[in-house]
Amino acid sequence: MVGTIVGERYLIERLLGEGGMGAVYLAQHTHMRKRVAVKVLHAEMSRLPEVVARFEREAMAAAHIEHPNVAAATDFGKLADGSFFLVLEYIEGKSLRSAVARGPLELGRALHVVPQIAGALARSHALGIVHRDLKPENVMLVTREGDANFVKVLDFGIAKVPMGEFLEEHHDDHTRDRTAAAQPLTQLGMVYGTAEYMAPEQALGQAVDARADLYALGVVAFEMISGSRPFEHESKVVLLGMHVTSPVPKMGARAPLANVPPEVDEIVGRLLAKDAAARFGNAKELVHALDALTAQLAARGRIGEVSTPPSLVGAQQDDAVSPSLADASSSTELLSSSSFAAEPHDGTPGLASLVGASVGSAFKAAPSWVTRHRAMLFGATAVLLTGLVALAAFGVVTIGNPEREPGVSASGSPLEPRPPTAKDRAALAAARSNIDKGDFGTAIDELLPIEETDPDRADVHALLERGYTGVRNSREAMREAGLWLATDPAAAADRKLEEDIRNAALVRDAQDDAFALLESKMGGRGIDLLYDIAVGASGRLYPQAAALAKRALDREEVRARASPALAVVLAFHDAKSCEQRHALLADVRDRGDTRMLPLLQPYESTRGCGFFGRSDCYPCMHKDRDLVDAVQAVQDRTMKTP
Repeated sequence: MVGTIVGERYLIERLLGEGGMGAVYLAQHTHMRKRVAVKVLHAEMSRLPEVVARFEREAMAAAHIEHPNVAAATDFGKLADGSFFLVLEYIEGKSLRSAVARGPLELGRALHVVPQIAGALARSHALGIVHRDLKPENVMLVTREGDANFVKVLDFGIAKVPMGEFLEEHHDDHTRDRTAAAQPLTQLGMVYGTAEYMAPEQALGQAVDARADLYALGVVAFEMISGSRPFEHESKVVLLGMHVTSPVPKMGARAPLANVPPEVDEIVGRLLAKDAAARFGNAKELVHALDALTAQLAARGRIGEVSTPPSLVGAQQDDAVSPSLADASSSTELLSSSSFAAEPHDGTPGLASLVGASVGSAFKAAPSWVTRHRAMLFGATAVLLTGLVALAAFGVVTIGNPEREPGVSASGSPLEPRPPTAKDRAALAAARSNIDKGDFGTAIDELLPIEETDPDRADVHALLERGYTGVRNSREAMREAGLWLATDPAAAADRKLEEDIRNAALVRDAQDDAFALLESKMGGRGIDLLYDIAVGASGRLYPQAAALAKRALDREEVRARASPALAVVLAFHDAKSCEQRHALLADVRDRGDTRMLPLLQPYESTRGCGFFGRSDCYPCMHKDRDLVDAVQAVQDRTMKTP
């Protein structure tokens, strides 16, 4: 059908997916120049009344829900060969299935996605529409106004739809038999849906209502947070039986290293109740519960700001979304461009000082305990600022140095943290133990009160950095890393901290904060890491991070912190001619390290150019023994390095 016009206005551009029942195409409205997805039933399927009726029901459901988190249907019609077509909103993004396949989602991201799905269900349920096939394949994550995890729910193909009411309101020209279309397609005792996500009453072939969708959402949430479904079995019959009779496992027990607060386990467990009456009464009730819980967890530092998480190393894929057809795939994987568009990075630290910033910006950059008490602090700040303005008018206000590092007094001398109390020592020991066990969330809860009362304790910042890294809250982890480096000069030598900052620099969640630490707080080792990101294997896998690192290394203030060995490497990279590189060989001999060897290797050959490749490509590098001596000196130093 590519190149043809459907319904006199939809130009078919390419095939997105195909199955036994039909195909999904990318099309463009010929007058509005808007891209849409067009589902077309195969002609032979269009002769099966039940299949056509289901197609009509999907069109009715998607057209009437009208919710930002639901893929909308805009047209429905019949072709000359008897095939029916459905026009839907074309969505570009990632399928939730694709995201879950890469591992458990960060808790904050999962708690951002689930309420959106619940909101879409709340709207459909208000219209009497039950999806009955909610699963990750039918949920898409798209980018909307900076939110890279905006949800679109697809495929109401087997939805329970009150067609009689819709048909009374809308006399559709394409509805061939309104009486037949209004009849229920699913009889009691028949099972429709996907076994892995099916509510017990649905598995038994009983009548279902909106609470069956809430059960399916519970399975989806369980899978997003823990990385696996609550029930798994090769036999679909056995699997359905497990939904009906088997106890629901705890996500924390299924995935001990995942960030699963008990409150989250409780909500998901309630969604998965065997008895529909024990679940949430409706989707709106679930949304309210999730909103309240998300606020609590954010205040406790258990979740951070939602952003796009990294995919598997080296994998940067987008899903070209095509609403599914029964046995057709709901999305088609397409490779994105090989690199991200490099974003400006001016070196401004993301860990902004509270002094000199607006009150709003200050709270955004403040520790989590500040945000928990922001209402009280706003009031106190207003009173304080009023007093300062009045005193300043009389010239009696003296403000201390706003650039003072944590742990440093106004005179510049180190501040000794207060001795820990017995209670603090017990909390620190418990936090260390919990971190060793992988219970990072509990460790964070134990450490935050100590940080609040004594913000200059390097050991507390070190443990919190580990905890926040463990729950994959990169922004808070980098904030704690900055505080740890500021209160403990030896922290820059910690290899685990180095690894955490490097990993954060590779992806976008807290990239600016991580780069700020590498460029200024980590000393010469930070500049070494920037070079590794710029030219090493990780740079090839994360090209956007490599571009930022190269840009950072071009700045003089960053290069000034480079070690003598790296300074030689950077100068060699900058050299534009063979003569300039030859002039650097003495420095390479005296200060170069193993990073110079791959740069020198191409110059060691005396052949490769001219007639039959017999001539020397770099004669200036071979006019004396400088190259040989430089390579030998670097190799000797490498052998002596422990």
